[in-house]
Amino acid sequence: MALRKAHPIVWSPRGVSDTLDSSTAFSGAMASLSNLIPDPSTKDLWECRPAALQLTAFAGFNTPGFISVDLVVGNFQFGMVATARNPGNDEPFCYNLLTSTFVTISGVTSGNTPASPPSSGQWNPPVMALVGTKIIVAHPGFTGAGGAFFGVLDITNPAAPAWSAANTSINALLAPPQWVANFNGRCYFLVNPPNAQPASYFSDVLIPTQITNANQIITYDDNVALTVAAGLPLENQLGGIVQSLMVFKGLANIYQITGDFALSNLSKNSLNVATGTLGANTVTPTTEGLAFIAPDGLRVITFDARVTPPIGKAGDGVTAPFFFALTPSRMNAAFNGGVYRVQVQNGLATGSPQQEWWYDFVRQVWSGPHTTNVSMISPWNNTFLITIIGQGAKIFQSDQVQSATSTYVEIGAQLTYAWQTALLPDTDQMVEACIIEATLFAALVPTFNTVVNALDQDNTVLDTVTIAATGAVTLWGSFTWGQALWQGAANALAPRALNWHQPLVFRRLTIAAAGLSAQGVKIGRLHMRYQLLGYLQTDLGTISGSAVPPSSTPYGIHLVGILGIGTFTLSPNVTTTTVVAPCTPSSVVLISPETQDAANDMATTSIVPGTGQFVVTHANNSRNDRTFAYQVVG
Repeated sequence: MALRKAHPIVWSPRGVSDTLDSSTAFSGAMASLSNLIPDPSTKDLWECRPAALQLTAFAGFNTPGFISVDLVVGNFQFGMVATARNPGNDEPFCYNLLTSTFVTISGVTSGNTPASPPSSGQWNPPVMALVGTKIIVAHPGFTGAGGAFFGVLDITNPAAPAWSAANTSINALLAPPQWVANFNGRCYFLVNPPNAQPASYFSDVLIPTQITNANQIITYDDNVALTVAAGLPLENQLGGIVQSLMVFKGLANIYQITGDFALSNLSKNSLNVATGTLGANTVTPTTEGLAFIAPDGLRVITFDARVTPPIGKAGDGVTAPFFFALTPSRMNAAFNGGVYRVQVQNGLATGSPQQEWWYDFVRQVWSGPHTTNVSMISPWNNTFLITIIGQGAKIFQSDQVQSATSTYVEIGAQLTYAWQTALLPDTDQMVEACIIEATLFAALVPTFNTVVNALDQDNTVLDTVTIAATGAVTLWGSFTWGQALWQGAANALAPRALNWHQPLVFRRLTIAAAGLSAQGVKIGRLHMRYQLLGYLQTDLGTISGSAVPPSSTPYGIHLVGILGIGTFTLSPNVTTTTVVAPCTPSSVVLISPETQDAANDMATTSIVPGTGQFVVTHANNSRNDRTFAYQVVG
């Protein structure tokens, strides 16, 4: 029987929002959809993100290290990797994605390869552009010494690519280029000479290493450095498409280049917007135009050359991580299958973590933060090729949708998901509220439990419940091959009761669910019944007439959420066990026994959180099966 005088509330998880108060945001605003992606069949239903799968670790290379740039051409991935072949320098590579083999590149020497860039900190990212049968490589490691201003990878014969370094012939560049791009079959070199005006020099058609005429150059009105360029097809009012090249000048402006030198219609026009990007590798074509990360978030230059406002402004999505990006030049993004993926180090979040955010252009929703710390990312077929921060010379395939072969263990670690509402809308009645009854739509998998927390605005845990699937996991040797599901029968999508141990009394509330990622796990709508209590809210603003001291968190913002989940087993014959986990001294660590012996020792077990770990004090005995599930909050 339903509660009397209760108001039903439905929270249908639409997408992630920066909002601190969902009263002013879109319905279904979420604080986190970490490692969750939209279910392709059902709106506002979320399933687990597949793990990235390693394709190669550069076997045969001499001490391979940081991969600084890559370019996918057909089924070949080209790039530059730091190795000991020429110590201190990068060398080019060519990886056949179909045969999973490397193609030997000739002509590589210590004199024609660039110095390896650092793997962290501010940088001018390298870039590769295919023009005709040559890939031109602009790289900060080229100084111009010995005439090496840029790299040239000749792929006339894809089975035998040849490497060299050069400057343009007939009319030479004044300095190594900052960026290169293909436009109308010409290589456009963005050059910022130390004692001359920044300019884009363009090569002869399909001859990227030659500039025949001295006037094959475009300047941009002042001495602001040029940073990045990318092509954008523009809509023509008379029908058809007009090709253009968008040239960015840092944050100052964006210029549009149309026409061609040979046709005497080459034109330069400034866009009517004073914005740009410091993340050159975030500029990428999408189905809506040319996307890039500006200081205030994701923007798009549309096909009519208009720059959109930030996508997600004012709580409509995600912008805060980009406002507080610690190293904007290290941001990296790519688009494929309707999804724009961007990596950023978020200086606003506790610990300044690396985060990956996904924007779905089809559904127009954000998800994340995802936990794959992407260093480089490129589209290929209907997936992405990535490198991962801290993993060195390894290439991974990272899918944006599930498949029958998806796995959920990434770099040897089980993926976990976190589903958390934004602070739910205020009732605007100036009274406390109470929840006793709630359900969460979920599809579950045996042994993959979901832990649900109710937290207030101060990240105080009001209660914790666990929802579990029925049935058991399929055991090897106990079934007929081809007639059983490997993880056991998935429980169908259905409302799961959240059986709170006590009434939840609050003025502000967020509900967070977390668990181990698996095929078949899906999380959807949250249903609650609000009861408005007959007394005024607890006054959080003053104490005996004095103002409450401001929060010690950055900018007065208290960030809430689940930092990590997992399991641990108490060490036998000792009284303490140290568990490595994403944790701080102010975190709250919640545990739940997974075995009978763990449940027996629960009353004598205590936890002290620390930095990067927590210490469990427990009874000293010889049992080795005292296993607990844990969740780190705040």
